[in-house]
Amino acid sequence: MVAFRFLALLTVGLSLLTFVFLLNASNARLEREAFRELAGEPFELTVGEEATWDLHLGGARVESAWPGDQRQPSLSVRAAPGAKLAARAEYRSDDDVRLLSALTGGERVVATAGPDGLVSFGSLWLSWEHPLVVQFEVLAVGQEGGAAEPVLSGTPSINFIAARAISRTLWLVFTAIGAMGFAVLVATQRDLFGTPRGRARA
Repeated sequence: MVAFRFLALLTVGLSLLTFVFLLNASNARLEREAFRELAGEPFELTVGEEATWDLHLGGARVESAWPGDQRQPSLSVRAAPGAKLAARAEYRSDDDVRLLSALTGGERVVATAGPDGLVSFGSLWLSWEHPLVVQFEVLAVGQEGGAAEPVLSGTPSINFIAARAISRTLWLVFTAIGAMGFAVLVATQRDLFGTPRGRARA
């Protein structure tokens, strides 16, 4: 009976530890994906210069795909302050036929880099079924010229932030339950392998 009781308590303890580990791993992954960013090949800041960036936001593995509906990525370019660029983003079929525009601001968005050198074109509509083709055109070089780097970065949504908070709370709750259970086990079952409580050991 004592061995059965110990086995039951051990099973419960291991189950709690496993659940805590899985919650911690899930929360760590959510934390990493909150800062997911994709960078394209740099191109020269020359007036009239055009560059194309091909992406596929889906993937055979979750790690290689964009994190899904947890966030809506925004398209931008790191360039010299004052640089002016135009961007088009559209989804195309495998036969290179245009299907729909991807930028929420319109088919062609023009933006100028601020003092931080970031040219923001707004958010993208997400699709995992078709390749995404982004085209850039340099309209003005800016103060320093040089090279520009396209960037696709994720912005956490309200639902995503709530999921992270719930995961973190559950991790803390079950860690506390596991610690309390272990403390109670030690306090009440000190004679688990020995003689029943109330009798002195030989």
